[in-house]
Amino acid sequence: MSTNETNSDQWESVKGYKRLHWAAVVALIIALLSPICLVVQWFTIIPVAGIILGILGFMTIKKMPEIYHGSNFSLIGIVVSIVMLSWSITGAIKSVEYYNDTAFNNTVQWLTYFKEDELPAAHQVMVGMESRQHNVQFLNTHYANNRGLYSDMLTAFEKSPINILLNTKDRWEPHDLQLVKNEGQWDLKKNKLRVTQHYHLPLNGSEEEVIAFRIQHYRVYDSAGRASQWQIESIIDADELP
Repeated sequence: MSTNETNSDQWESVKGYKRLHWAAVVALIIALLSPICLVVQWFTIIPVAGIILGILGFMTIKKMPEIYHGSNFSLIGIVVSIVMLSWSITGAIKSVEYYNDTAFNNTVQWLTYFKEDELPAAHQVMVGMESRQHNVQFLNTHYANNRGLYSDMLTAFEKSPINILLNTKDRWEPHDLQLVKNEGQWDLKKNKLRVTQHYHLPLNGSEEEVIAFRIQHYRVYDSAGRASQWQIESIIDADELP
């Protein structure tokens, strides 16, 4: 603190004049803005700043009560910012859990299509949203009558580990799928998310013999339709993991 500021504080103390501490005021303003972090998680820095400034203001006022006031502003800023920060973090954790659970359930459903010989349905899960046959009522018939589409499906299913899953489908059950690891979630761009998971699929219910693979799920939120669309973006053998 400079000599001029010290002299000013001493003079205001002598006069009996108290002023609002700037940090207390800013903390209160930030607390009023902090609910934005519930909408945009990147803005969690806002309530963090509110907590820091609120503590700074409260401690300064407590140390120099003859000069400053506004401790109530500081306390409100601290409490509201803590509540908003906790709410935002809790929401983020629940969102991560939700997307992981949804990706896992989608994988189980994808395996179920293989198990039930609904290969066109399994292929549709793997193609981009813009290429899906949304208006087709009977996918099996549509694929049988469309050589190009059928060929694309066979090409996709020739790759490992999908061909292994198909060749051994009489030895595994979809509900036996085991999640080994949630490898992460990445925001690719607005309304687009990638979820990567590592799985083991036991053969004949045995823990000793499994098909190990990793899937990258691609999730797009359609704001117009107010719905999420999921795509299996890539499937690789666990042996190829870095």
